[in-house]
Amino acid sequence: MAVKALAHSPLTTAAVRELLEIPTLPPVPDDDFIAHSEKVLGWGFTDLVCDADLTRHGHVLSYDVDNPLGDPAATLCLVFGEAYPYQPDMPDDEQSLTDNVRAWAETPGWRFCTDPGLDGCETVLAEAALSVSEVLGCPPQRTVRTDNQFSLGPHALCRIWCTGDHAVVLGPQADEGPYGYLTHFALVLIPWPSEEELPADDAALGVWVRERIDW
Repeated sequence: MAVKALAHSPLTTAAVRELLEIPTLPPVPDDDFIAHSEKVLGWGFTDLVCDADLTRHGHVLSYDVDNPLGDPAATLCLVFGEAYPYQPDMPDDEQSLTDNVRAWAETPGWRFCTDPGLDGCETVLAEAALSVSEVLGCPPQRTVRTDNQFSLGPHALCRIWCTGDHAVVLGPQADEGPYGYLTHFALVLIPWPSEEELPADDAALGVWVRERIDW
């Protein structure tokens, strides 16, 4: 499948480190969380995907709890790319979906390109993986090729690291809204005890990832 448009914001080591540190940060009372996240962490509000936070690095951050600071059980999702997988039999959507991706690139620090191809998407993900590996001090423990069960495309590599009490997953992610057709490039931090092994089979590993990275 072709990729018609891609917007992304480079995933730096500083951005990776800040995401991985969230479960270990000093907790703050729920009533103080929003003010603390704005004044201390530099987060703001965005509705690019849903009601979420925009980090100081310009990435979109969502989580499955009301207040993730100091919560090791929280799952955190950091979106740093947005791709439009193009199907020629849907020409009526081409301009609007390209414009949706272009809107992401209006966020400070984001870049936009048309027709990046699978290779261009793989390059963005590979560069992000280098930042994650540098912070964690090791290469990915596992990789798995994505398919239509992950997202409409591009079917790029998904990388998984296991560290401490968490797994770190980097790769394409299905768009569950508001667009319904785009693909997020995301770094996801998942509670996962280091003594537990990942599924050995790639198909089973794909299921393991998909069950844990949905918005």
